[in-house]
Amino acid sequence: MFLKPMNCPQHTQIYAAQPRSYRDLPLRLTDFAMLYRDEKPGELSGLGRVRSFSQDDCHIFCREDQVDAEIDVALQMTKKVMDTFGFKYKYRLSTRDLGHPEKYLGDPVVWDKVEKWAVEIMERNNIPYYDGPGEAAFYAPKMDLVATDALGREWQLSTLQIDYVMPERFGLVYTDHDGTQKLPVMLHRAILGSAERAMMILIEHYAGAFPVWLSPTQVTVLPVSEKTIEYSEKMVKELREKGLRVGLNTDADSLGKKIRNAEASKVPYMLILGEKEVDSGNLSVRARGQKDLGSMNLADFSNLVIREEKEKT
Repeated sequence: MFLKPMNCPQHTQIYAAQPRSYRDLPLRLTDFAMLYRDEKPGELSGLGRVRSFSQDDCHIFCREDQVDAEIDVALQMTKKVMDTFGFKYKYRLSTRDLGHPEKYLGDPVVWDKVEKWAVEIMERNNIPYYDGPGEAAFYAPKMDLVATDALGREWQLSTLQIDYVMPERFGLVYTDHDGTQKLPVMLHRAILGSAERAMMILIEHYAGAFPVWLSPTQVTVLPVSEKTIEYSEKMVKELREKGLRVGLNTDADSLGKKIRNAEASKVPYMLILGEKEVDSGNLSVRARGQKDLGSMNLADFSNLVIREEKEKT
C-alpha cells in the first residue's frame, strides 16, 4: 500500500511488461489519477497547491524520429484546451541550474541536446516563451504552460518533457527494424496538470458565473406552486433527453426566494412554470442577470442553449 507522487515509474513498468518492437511505437499511456505530494503546510494554498490532486498524466514511448510529431500534437491539443477555457497563459522553458549539476540525473551532453531541441520545438510552433533556469525536473527540461489567475498570480498547468533518463534507468528497450535493441524516448505530457488548480483558476476567472457550456447546471426549473410540479418534471425530463444539464427546485418556498436562490447559484437560465405555462405548453425564460426572455416553446429554448454551447465547444 502506497501513495504515489507520480505515474512515471508505473508506466515504465507497463511498457517493460512485454517485448516491444518499433512497430509498437508510439505507445501512449494515460492515467487520470490521484497523486500525492508532501507539501509543507506553509506552501498549501486553496485548490492551487494541495497534498492530493488529480492529474491528466500521459507518457508516450516513441522513437527519436517520432518525438517532433508527438510534441506538435500535444502543443496543439494544449492550445485548444487553454483557449477554450479562456485562460491567460505563457510558456516557460524550464532548464537546468548550471551552478548545481548534482541536482540532475543523466549525461550533460544529452541535457544540452534536449534543451536545444525544446527551443527548436517552441520556435517551430511560433510559441513565445521565457527562460526558467533551475525549474527543470531532475530528469529532463520542461516546456511548461504558466496560467495567470484573476488576482494576477501565476500557476503552472500544462507540461511537456522529453526524457532520456527514465528509459535508461529502468532498462527500457525496443527492437528496431534491423533487429538491434534501442532506447525509446519517454515524453511526459499533462494538459491541465492539476484538475483542481485549473478549476480554481476558472472559478476565480468567472467568479462562479460559468458560461452555459461549462456550467454544471445549465438550467434550473422553478414551479410556481405544487400544481405545476408535474408539468415541471415533464419539462425537466424532455430537456435532459436533449442533453441539457437541468435542475428542479420543488422546495416549498415562495417563487421570489426560489429565484433569489437560483441567482445566487449563478445558473445561466431559469424556467418559471406557472399555470399559464401549463395551459400554453410553453416556458417562461429568464437569463442570469435578471434578463427576461419571455415565453418560448421547449424546442426553441433547448435549441438556444445547445447553440450557445456549440458556439464555444
